[in-house]
Amino acid sequence: MARESKIALDRPDMRAHVLKAALLAIEEVGFARLRIRDIADRAGMSTGHVLYYFGSRDRILVSTLLMSEADLDERRRAELAHLDAHAALDRLVELYLPKGPHDVRWRLWAQVIARPPEDEETLLRLDGFFRSWAAELAAIVRRLSDLGAEAAEDFAVRHCRLMDGLSNEVLLGIPGHDAAWAKKAVLASMRRELG
Repeated sequence: MARESKIALDRPDMRAHVLKAALLAIEEVGFARLRIRDIADRAGMSTGHVLYYFGSRDRILVSTLLMSEADLDERRRAELAHLDAHAALDRLVELYLPKGPHDVRWRLWAQVIARPPEDEETLLRLDGFFRSWAAELAAIVRRLSDLGAEAAEDFAVRHCRLMDGLSNEVLLGIPGHDAAWAKKAVLASMRRELG
């Protein structure tokens, strides 16, 4: 019985260890060449041990995205809490958009969108991250304008979707469509609407 408790306690730590190794492997070899072996090597484990915790490469990628988004969600909340509304808006847009064509977090999103998870729990968690961004943006918009809650929420959802669309162009590496271009376009749209 004591052994079962130890395994149960160690499992989340091992899963987190594998996910950090997956992020490192993705950064180093990219998605196209990523193998379970690459993750296992960086985790100091066998491929069988990695698969024991996740079952498949797709599950590792989804779990890595969930971990990455949870970390960013926490960091975003901490950073924005100490900024005035104008600085918070600017920083939220920076955090939302990809840094460039090789942004690992956004590449994870692209992979997961291409091969979406089938379980409702994971889909709801992914949706929860979008809702968290939109809620944070709506709260900032309310500080900057006289919009009511419903109008601020509509504004936030539309502008998050705009950022999603512009992010695709940044990820594709279209000349002239880098992170600075996307940020400028989003902020210009927001400021036009907010007056």
